[in-house]
Amino acid sequence: MTVCILGVAVAVALLVVVTGVSLGLASSTTVESEDIDYWIVPDDNGAGSVPLESEGARLSQVHEVTAELTRDDRIDYASPVVLQPLQLTNPATGDREYVVAVGVIPTGDQRRVADMDISPLDTEYSHYADGTYDGQWSGEFVASPAVTERLALTQGDTVDVGNSDRSLTLTHINDREMAAGFGEVPAIAMPLAELQSLTGLDSADQADQILVSTTDPTVESDLAGVYPQTDVVSRAGISGVDATPTNLPLAMALAATLVAGGIGVAFVATMMGLELTAGRQELAVLSAVGFSGRSRALVVVSETVTVAVLGGILGVGLGALAIVGVNAGVSSAIGIPSLATITPALIGYALVAAVAVGLCAAPYPLYLTTRTNTLEELTR
Repeated sequence: MTVCILGVAVAVALLVVVTGVSLGLASSTTVESEDIDYWIVPDDNGAGSVPLESEGARLSQVHEVTAELTRDDRIDYASPVVLQPLQLTNPATGDREYVVAVGVIPTGDQRRVADMDISPLDTEYSHYADGTYDGQWSGEFVASPAVTERLALTQGDTVDVGNSDRSLTLTHINDREMAAGFGEVPAIAMPLAELQSLTGLDSADQADQILVSTTDPTVESDLAGVYPQTDVVSRAGISGVDATPTNLPLAMALAATLVAGGIGVAFVATMMGLELTAGRQELAVLSAVGFSGRSRALVVVSETVTVAVLGGILGVGLGALAIVGVNAGVSSAIGIPSLATITPALIGYALVAAVAVGLCAAPYPLYLTTRTNTLEELTR
């Protein structure tokens, strides 16, 4: 019986872990940033304030909106964020590399956006010049180690930007790569206004999202009204940018249910069958003292479901511990603070699945019950 409970526990633990990862993936809509609690992003339908047919929805007039947000005493820091591919060329070597450029408003505080340390960038932010985009060009950027390696750059080196007569100067080398989903990409961080000028987003002051740092949860409801048809996403989301709709989380959860359910049903049915085969005399005694076939069947079903539920409870505990381990491992490996998540709904789902396993496994033990010959077993 103990082995049977452990078998169900392992299957349910697998279900909890995979479904927890699926929930984490399903909430992947934002750029992860330390000390940032909320993100304003275009909604899942891609209908933001400025629909761009070729590149998806973006937010407009982001500097003005951000200035308004920072006047709120509850908000510690706010910055629009743009993510755009750029081609960089080392004029000294001719090496070229496409990178993901992250545009932000610099801050003197130690702060990371998309795993990039933006504190070395000049806080004067002179190029924006009150919306004219004709202020002094700083050309500063922070590069991930992969960028400096592929372009053979050292601090202070200058690179050319493809399709532009502008150049950028490396001011700092980040201590790690930018994590995107389950991989790493070569990336740079630079002042938002300068990236907007390089990519043509300065005409409508556009950005992909706005990051907001606050310790006051009442801010969230106010952020929801800043733009029409946008979502406010909390820190619970996973890092990365959800570029296209995907059914991967749903598929993972469904696969976990099928695998865990199949393993659980097969294990419980087999072990309970062996248990009943060894204990046929007990069933014969129940029949001899007057238990009807329906009553004996109810005893068998109750025992099977009870075993499954006990295994489910143990499996939820094992799954929760495994989720803690998965998050710790992923955080250490690629810097994502929370990949899998566990919720009361997930716990309830796992327990319901355990009950379903018990019910689905019951027919085989019931079949063995009907095959038990009372007289033969009592005279053995």
